[in-house]
Amino acid sequence: MQYELRAEHRPTPGGGRRVHMWHVVRAGEKAGLCGYHLAPNAESGRIADLEELPGHRCETCRTAYRSALPPPD
Repeated sequence: MQYELRAEHRPTPGGGRRVHMWHVVRAGEKAGLCGYHLAPNAESGRIADLEELPGHRCETCRTAYRSALPPPD
């Protein structure tokens, strides 16, 4: 199974948007592992960067992703 990071955005005062939180999403799906539905045009990121996003990642998604990984050898 392939996974990626997808951003949950919040509006900024100037009419733009900023990344509020990163969610783990199965490739091709529109909702995080936590069930949060993301915008179709949400930024995406590499799953390898998940651990480098403290404070800006969905911990529910992180926990679900880590439990879906095969055990280390």
